[in-house]
Amino acid sequence: MKRRFTTAGSTLVETLVAVAIMVAIVSMLYGSYFVTAKTTQVCKARIAMLQQGREVLEQMARQIRGSYARPAVNQTSETIPQQRKILPPGQIDYFGGDADGPNGEILHLITANGPLAGHYPGDGLFEVTYKFDRKNRALFVNRESLLDPHGRAGRKNNWQPIAANISSIDLAFLDGQQWLPRWNLSEKKKLPYAVKIEICCEDENLHQSHYGTVAYVQCSQNQGRQTRVDRLVAVDK
Repeated sequence: MKRRFTTAGSTLVETLVAVAIMVAIVSMLYGSYFVTAKTTQVCKARIAMLQQGREVLEQMARQIRGSYARPAVNQTSETIPQQRKILPPGQIDYFGGDADGPNGEILHLITANGPLAGHYPGDGLFEVTYKFDRKNRALFVNRESLLDPHGRAGRKNNWQPIAANISSIDLAFLDGQQWLPRWNLSEKKKLPYAVKIEICCEDENLHQSHYGTVAYVQCSQNQGRQTRVDRLVAVDK
């Protein structure tokens, strides 16, 4: 009686089939992991961008609400604290804004809400300037105290980055009837009623997020208009 033996060929085929199945399973698992990791990375980037946009808008809006111009411009001297009357007339640019301003300086103002987010407001007035570096897509701010000459001199041109990946910034200024693309206090002889800010951010995946708000100037003669920040708006594309 002859015995039958299993040939080596059949064992090799079974091994190859098993390996192929394992490779397919590993490929599916890796693909799923890769997609999940990529999605998580994109979500984190969008959340970070959203947080950045909200913080920048809130900071700018808070400082715009506290904008100040000397009494001779738009207020009576009785309504201004004594410490704010010491500002030298004609030597300070109290308010100006232009999204296409020279050297990238898009907004300049004197405000009672000068400190950055997270800092104690303190007392006095601050000179705040925002600069948009279009080449590097970054937004900078320079903050100087007007009532502390030593501190102001020490912070001269101390630009601090506060936002990155910004593709565009648009500003508009309300004169009471219409929105204007720029504002010069020396020409208008008053502060604007409100400032509209629109920021577009673009991450490394070319995903765009648009943010906007309207900040009403508290000390302007706003004829009953609200003196708060409208709800922040974010529109993704």
